[in-house]
Amino acid sequence: MFSTRRKVSTQLMTTARLVACAPTALIAFFGASATAQAPEANDASDDIVVTATRTPTAQERLPARVTVIDREAIEDRGYVSLVDALREAPGIVAVQNGTPGSLTSVFSRGTNSKHTLALYDGIRLNDASTPNGQYNFGQDLLGDLERVEVLRGPASSIYGSDAIGGVINLIPRRGAETPFEGYYDVSLGDLETRRGSVGAAGSLGSLSYGVSLEAFESEGFDQIPERFALRTGDPDGATITTISATARYTLTDSFSIDGLIRFREATSEFDTFSGGPTFSLRADDPDLEVDYDRYTVGRLGADWRLSDGLSVRASFGRMNNERAETNGGVRTSSAEGERSFTDLIGTFAPASGGLLRNPAVTAGVQWFDDEIDVPATAFSGRLARSESNTGYFLVAQSGFGNQLDVTASVRTDDNEAFGDNTTYNLGFVYNLESWGLPLRFLASHGTSFKAPTLNERFSTSAFNIGNAGLAPEEGRSTEFGFDVVLEQDADHAIEFGATYFDSTIRNLIEYNFAQLRNVNIGRVEIEGYEAYFRGRTDIVSLQVAYTYTETVNALLASRPQLLRRPENVWSAQANFTPTDQINLAFTWNAVGSRTDVNYSNAGAFLRSGGRIDGYQIASATLTYHANDAVSLYATVNNLTDETYEQPEAFAGAPRTVSIGLRGRF
Repeated sequence: MFSTRRKVSTQLMTTARLVACAPTALIAFFGASATAQAPEANDASDDIVVTATRTPTAQERLPARVTVIDREAIEDRGYVSLVDALREAPGIVAVQNGTPGSLTSVFSRGTNSKHTLALYDGIRLNDASTPNGQYNFGQDLLGDLERVEVLRGPASSIYGSDAIGGVINLIPRRGAETPFEGYYDVSLGDLETRRGSVGAAGSLGSLSYGVSLEAFESEGFDQIPERFALRTGDPDGATITTISATARYTLTDSFSIDGLIRFREATSEFDTFSGGPTFSLRADDPDLEVDYDRYTVGRLGADWRLSDGLSVRASFGRMNNERAETNGGVRTSSAEGERSFTDLIGTFAPASGGLLRNPAVTAGVQWFDDEIDVPATAFSGRLARSESNTGYFLVAQSGFGNQLDVTASVRTDDNEAFGDNTTYNLGFVYNLESWGLPLRFLASHGTSFKAPTLNERFSTSAFNIGNAGLAPEEGRSTEFGFDVVLEQDADHAIEFGATYFDSTIRNLIEYNFAQLRNVNIGRVEIEGYEAYFRGRTDIVSLQVAYTYTETVNALLASRPQLLRRPENVWSAQANFTPTDQINLAFTWNAVGSRTDVNYSNAGAFLRSGGRIDGYQIASATLTYHANDAVSLYATVNNLTDETYEQPEAFAGAPRTVSIGLRGRF
């Protein structure tokens, strides 16, 4: 069980160029909505989510924890980027390497950054051309999103590889109560930051649609912390542009087609770890830049309702990622990854009868083919490879009587390189409300896996010889928890609960310096718990969450904590709405001390595994609704101007102020 050593921390663009190149990228891509649109809601107990089972399901029936960050929360709290929003979710630690747009890793419940699966409306985003297949969460804006669903815990039995720690699903805006609802949002702020978005959504007869354009540009701040001797104050800026469109057309009562496409391009500046007089120090470098990082996702799909309770969905599409880095305008590295995919999914949801309440069975087959091309550099050889994967899955859920809900899932993935891998998950929710008790319990147990990447198996350089024999990483997790709902109506709500989780990851892939290659040698043991409180009246709402996580390397006798995984994390969000026209929102995030790679003030590497200080960040957003169509707002980030490094050797953002105008037309 828990270690006796545990303690709780008291700290509590150039837009024109991008738009001009977008049509070229869009021509070959089309898409659709693979997941049903879920209604917006503020309280978790009322939310309908799609990520946990692939079908719309009330949260109170799920044996899993899902945080929903909807459009209202995004605007009230002044969130601009996905990183801003993710810090709200319990169990999630988002670590950004400096300024907006820079590389960001997400650690879900103590797992590695490569163990969180990213989706856009159900489309897999993790890029096979990166060294470990992780997704960079630092370059997504929120203007085209209706909501973000953050599922914590293993989900390989539904989604396959990568979902050991959780799934983050970005769900786009689409449809409205009227034929046309236009919207815009523009803001200016410190660090010469400019942001603008414009779009529209609507429903016109059989057609529902959504289109969006968003651009962000900032001069940024110096990523080198002030304590470093070689810091010059040279800012590291970024630009991000996102274009998206989605539509669904109902041809008959039983048949509809849909399409989706999203194009995103980002640039960002960064600094070196090979500077200074010894060419080995952390130092400013004004010439280093991610010249472009382009993500294009597209899909076409169709839905058939064959009979009452029986439906089938088919879809296909592509995902493409291109990125390149330069030094003084000279190309130093580049990579391209492309994924083609096809899905066929059927759902049978008969009417409730007898003991069964809202039964549903979803079965499907998913095929995708990954192709990567990483050109040779002065330090490594070219890597051009492809491989395909076919996954078969089954998800069954049903209520039994008035108290019990059971959800079970199983999936087999057949990869052409390393064969089959089968995962499962079984969970239940037991609700005592019918007994007059405001209490429900949940529990689940499941397995997961992470496939070795093409880079890990086949990349070659002076420091790596590749290891084609790598086996998948394998996870096993158990969680149980409870919720107490004391009051829940239109004007008032009081709810609190907690979840305990325990996970083991075997065959962890780590680099072995003696063998000059990646090998399956690691074993990680994770144990922790999440606790939350939510309360709401007609003018005030408050939610507070705390997460304790112990993540250790179980193969070493000293059982060291894994890097960048804090044991203690707090978050809080509060809204005060004294009138219909005024809303004041506060957010607070406290990250405790943790281990990291350590550097001296001279910028020299010291060691790996030393402790670094925790930090607290608070923000506030004041919104004035002039009328139903126009709102003015101001946001202050890092209210106390906290100085911190996340991770070490990367300066955190200083206090900034921005003002904006948001509205509908």
